Amino acid sequence: MIEPEFITHDFKLPSHANEISHANDRYSKLKTIFNKHKKNSTLTDDEFINLYEDIIRVLDYVGNLSKPAYNVQKELEELYKYKYLHAPQLGKTLWLNHYSKIHHPYNLIKNRCFILLEELDKYYISMYDKLPPNWKP
Repeated sequence: MIEPEFITHDFKLPSHANEISHANDRYSKLKTIFNKHKKNSTLTDDEFINLYEDIIRVLDYVGNLSKPAYNVQKELEELYKYKYLHAPQLGKTLWLNHYSKIHHPYNLIKNRCFILLEELDKYYISMYDKLPPNWKP
């Protein structure tokens, strides 16, 4: 069976390879800081908040980088609807796969950051047996 291919179209999306690399480097440094806290069982409220906010900054940075990729959603969907007019389910599947591929580099770092936030919260709760200082009861 011949595999359908993604539609070739120039969406004029910027290349964010350098920026994504910078975000990954920043994430790695934050992960290292967190791991040092875990290893040494040291994490004050201020350190928790600073680390949490630094992770959020990476998420915000990558989220802003990915805005142009989000902005092609409607155009990409229309291209696939038109090309696969007589096979709408295939068109939808290919559109979603193509859209996912566009977002992949951004989603990788965002998912890593969200996982690190969860680990940070869980560690704080296990260490102090209370909710983190930035959580509101």
